[in-house]
Amino acid sequence: MEPRAAHPEGARAALSTLLLPVLLPLSLAAVGCLVGQWLTLDVRAHGGLYGWLSSGLLAVGLYGSAQGISRPHTRGDVYRIVVAITFGVVAKAAFIAGVLWLAFPDRPEYLVLAVAMAQIDPLSVSAMLESRAMSPRAKSLLAAWASFDDPVTTVLVVILGSMVLDDTPGVASGARDYATTLLGNLALLVVAAAVWAVLRERGPADEAPLRDLRGPRRVLRMLRYVALLALLAAATWQFLMLGLALSALFFRPALGAWLGRATNAALVVATFLLGMLLAGGADLAVGALLGCATFLAQILVAAVVGLGFSRRDRVALCLSQQNGITAIILALLLEPRLPDAVAIVAPAILVVNVLHLTSTGLAARTRRGRTPKPPANAAASSGPVPQPRPRVPRG
Repeated sequence: MEPRAAHPEGARAALSTLLLPVLLPLSLAAVGCLVGQWLTLDVRAHGGLYGWLSSGLLAVGLYGSAQGISRPHTRGDVYRIVVAITFGVVAKAAFIAGVLWLAFPDRPEYLVLAVAMAQIDPLSVSAMLESRAMSPRAKSLLAAWASFDDPVTTVLVVILGSMVLDDTPGVASGARDYATTLLGNLALLVVAAAVWAVLRERGPADEAPLRDLRGPRRVLRMLRYVALLALLAAATWQFLMLGLALSALFFRPALGAWLGRATNAALVVATFLLGMLLAGGADLAVGALLGCATFLAQILVAAVVGLGFSRRDRVALCLSQQNGITAIILALLLEPRLPDAVAIVAPAILVVNVLHLTSTGLAARTRRGRTPKPPANAAASSGPVPQPRPRVPRG
């Protein structure tokens, strides 16, 4: 039997793709934890550098997530995407919250953490889809699900945090009256649509690099960049994350690779801050339970959302739960009002991503084991097949 030389290289590449979303944030958090032994973050003061930084990181992350939403692979999957980002998020949050309530009935504030974990990290999903054996239709569904459940989760955290947590100012400083916040999101969306209607330009110039543009087109491109920065600043100032995410569906100046770089930079900064706060310790028991409940919730919800897909696609959707930038930043935002948020969410993220890594590896090995292999002597026995002689009619 001939050795397969390319297989180990492909296996190593796939393994590195799966391990990177776990090892890189873990290393950044470890560095932040070391720095946190000497420096202490002041997260109690309302506003200040920490509050603005955490809100700004969330704005960049949400804009990058919503920008990743593309047209569904088929028109019939639109309802599946709507179900995933509405029923899916609420059902996952309710299941996780139920598990935490059964385990810790005297800690109702843990219900907010359940909502904070009930989304899928779009950055990890984007990297996963490059190597995952899924149909284009399932990839389209999962990409849209991971991209747009972040703003839905954020809004739910604001609502539930205002109901469950105490009245001290913190995450929902701009959302004490949720009706006012909803109107603010709507106003931001309307203003963004009006500005984009003026600055938008159709044609190939939209995708050309800025250095290749001259005259009015160059000025127009720069105005789009300024408008985008103003949109991000307004959303950060008033915590209008839903309006920002909806605006990102159409407010799309040509950013090239800069958007990915900004989103990755936000992930690096958020993970480093998470590590600094972890210097005070981690709640491994609650975090492990939260992580296991989150992973199981994705399996249950994806089994419903994935009805009608092939067996391979359903398994991939069920095992696709990963947590990253949004869960990290929501933990940072909740820390002033819920001091245990980072200590619980950090190990929960690690548990979820390790479960994802282990389960997807086992699923891939199972698929390879079910693939029929040709016999060793197939090449030797594959000679020409004798054809029957045609009958000649007798005269």
